[in-house]
Amino acid sequence: MKYCFLGCLLVFSNSCSTQANIVTDSSYVLSQEIPIKAKTFTTDKLSQVYVVTEQNEVIKYNSDGKELFRFNNNTLGNLQHVDVTDPFNILLYYPDFLTVLTLDRTLNKTGEYDLTNLNLIEVKAIGMSNDNNVWLYDEVTFKLRKVDRKGQILLESDVLNMLLGYTPAPNFILERENLVYINNPQTGILVFDIYGKYIKTLDFKGLNDFQVFNKQLIFKKNGKLMSFHLQPLILQPIEIPLGISREDKIRIQKNKLFVKKEDKVLIYDF
Repeated sequence: MKYCFLGCLLVFSNSCSTQANIVTDSSYVLSQEIPIKAKTFTTDKLSQVYVVTEQNEVIKYNSDGKELFRFNNNTLGNLQHVDVTDPFNILLYYPDFLTVLTLDRTLNKTGEYDLTNLNLIEVKAIGMSNDNNVWLYDEVTFKLRKVDRKGQILLESDVLNMLLGYTPAPNFILERENLVYINNPQTGILVFDIYGKYIKTLDFKGLNDFQVFNKQLIFKKNGKLMSFHLQPLILQPIEIPLGISREDKIRIQKNKLFVKKEDKVLIYDF
């Protein structure tokens, strides 16, 4: 299918017209395969790839699939979340010990947050802010909070179970384009401003991951890659290569599409 929005999304043009470049299934070219069994993976705005292995090791690759750096910590339990909002200041979250580590671009450790020092005992959703502080959802006080490296609370939301009329159980936080997105699989994506004020809920339930760029929300649902324009509020599918299953995780950066399969990561150019 040919979609004007897709041309804008994938070639990052400044305006969308009927003459926009279109990506179809035949436009994808498999450029690299990284043979690795990944627990999860993510990509940054430089199209670099970060793979988390089943042993909780983080391996960084460049956009062409060449290995660059590795990081491993065997003392903090399961590595649940990697946030590469800023590829020069990477966040790792280990919920078993309520600990956040930060790494530089070469995956050397630069800092550590012990969330128990903030009297936090239950935090499942966490993410990096654009000013290199940390957003987290406190499941005891039911508040979205922003904290700095010294453990100071910089901002916090209203009590969300009272505001929303239900108790959120989010699993993912992402700050993009001056908005904070909290993924609550049961009700959808809660949207806040950068001061922690609740704005609205986007009705996309059951998600575990998504991307936001160029005012578009990109997510996979029922085996399809979808784009939701946040301003005109239009939901449309994105063409993807053949052979991608429901279980495969997908990321898009610039003119590349990344796919995590059971035993490898595929990199497509388009």
